[in-house]
Amino acid sequence: MLIGSNLPTSRILRTQPRHAQNPESYPANTCGQLMRMKSGVADHRRYQWQHWLLAVLLAASTTGAGAAQEQNLPQFGDTTSAIISLSEERVLGQQFLRSLYAQAPRVEDPLMQSYLEHLIYRLASHSQLEDRRLDLVVIDDTALNAFAAPGGIIGVNLGLFLVGETENEISSILAHELAHLSQRHFARGQEAGRGASLKNLAGLLAGIVLMTTSGGSAGIAAISAGQGAAQSEMLRYSRSREAEADRVGIDTLVAADMDPRSMAYMFERLDRANRFNTTRIPEFLLTHPVTKDRIADSYNQTRNYPQGTWPLSLDFQLMKIRAMVMSAPPNSDQTARFENGLNHTDPVMKTAYQYGLVLALLEAGDVDRVQPLLLALQAEHPGKIAFILADAERHAKVQHYDLAVDLLYRALQINIDNYPLTMSYADALMRSGKPAEAAAALARLANNRPNDVDVWYLLAEAYGLANDIVGVHEARAEYFVLVGNFDQAIKQLGFALPLARDDFGMTARLRQRIDAINDLRRAQRNS
Repeated sequence: MLIGSNLPTSRILRTQPRHAQNPESYPANTCGQLMRMKSGVADHRRYQWQHWLLAVLLAASTTGAGAAQEQNLPQFGDTTSAIISLSEERVLGQQFLRSLYAQAPRVEDPLMQSYLEHLIYRLASHSQLEDRRLDLVVIDDTALNAFAAPGGIIGVNLGLFLVGETENEISSILAHELAHLSQRHFARGQEAGRGASLKNLAGLLAGIVLMTTSGGSAGIAAISAGQGAAQSEMLRYSRSREAEADRVGIDTLVAADMDPRSMAYMFERLDRANRFNTTRIPEFLLTHPVTKDRIADSYNQTRNYPQGTWPLSLDFQLMKIRAMVMSAPPNSDQTARFENGLNHTDPVMKTAYQYGLVLALLEAGDVDRVQPLLLALQAEHPGKIAFILADAERHAKVQHYDLAVDLLYRALQINIDNYPLTMSYADALMRSGKPAEAAAALARLANNRPNDVDVWYLLAEAYGLANDIVGVHEARAEYFVLVGNFDQAIKQLGFALPLARDDFGMTARLRQRIDAINDLRRAQRNS
């Protein structure tokens, strides 16, 4: 399963500027600094993404002939596949993902990303999904929202952790979104709305992007404008689609040995929280309206299941604490908030609040108080990655980078190629003056996570510090491919070619990659 990811260390723990923000840290011939990469991508994509989404929708609505299309043939008796195949949905989804990577504000936390990836994988393995290649994007927005786009794209707002009280509750939302994918709701929506313009569907996807970047009202306006005359018909279909996703999602929860009633609990929580809210209704409720009938249906589906006991998940509560710290106003002192939680009677919640106090103290720079708290946490939960990362950050706060490196190295001997540990390890290596070792670790990670934009971004940074200029350009090229800027990707590899002229193997590899990116660019322009 290929799932997207985020930057090397959580912003709530990062205390020093990224190396790429220091122009003096790169050789003079690296053809520009990495600090310009992301702003350049956003400018490039701002005027192109809507056109690309519509173009790929148009391409996906037709089926080509010949042997190359054999893998896209519809299944017998499946009229949905005749409209758009799974592989065509995947192409559409990757285009949409590039738009999200280029524009949507993403949470910079590999630990939270990794937690959600594993949770979604657990749910997907018990779902009706045929194509389980999934890409996850965590949006830096405190409003509750989650969405599924064709081709296996799952989007989750930070606000999901702030609203959900248990792992079962957020799993119910994720299972619902996976059900949209497994039931092919995008393709079936296209089939049901044959008389509507394909621009309606492009407007729907455009609205999703707007909801993650500009707020719910702008996104809903885009969706409404895109639907046009077919709006009422699509609304009726959307209601039936939501009900089906609820039913299938509950079945997934049961199969995954999770609380099937958690979906009804979550809906009730949302209904209560927003009953008198007339200012900003969460995007999730705008696209997934919660009604009394819907809550009742969720309960009715589970009436034959026995009541179970569902203990609190420590991992979820730790992620919820991280979300609370991330979403706090800048320079706010949260220590009192978490100190009060140390008296909690539930041991899981007490541990979570203790972890929150560690994060708050690290944020405030009070390193001396952190050590005894971390020692107690690690004694009670040895090997817990969240606590190891916090301890490494404690060392980094006082610039003991070698101690952080040693701590993370030992953890990686047990958790080989672990994503958040490797990202933190590479960052510590670069801070301790060992960029070549960081590049080697990140290159292995990039091999395991080739669709991870932030691994490639950090890898380019490590190569720059190690004075590996060809490596810088290759890593930058992969980054630009993943955010959809094929012109800049080809340009980066063009910079690398003269530097590799004495290495036949490297030159051949660079030319082969340029050809492959050119193919992607031509397919995009011809769609």
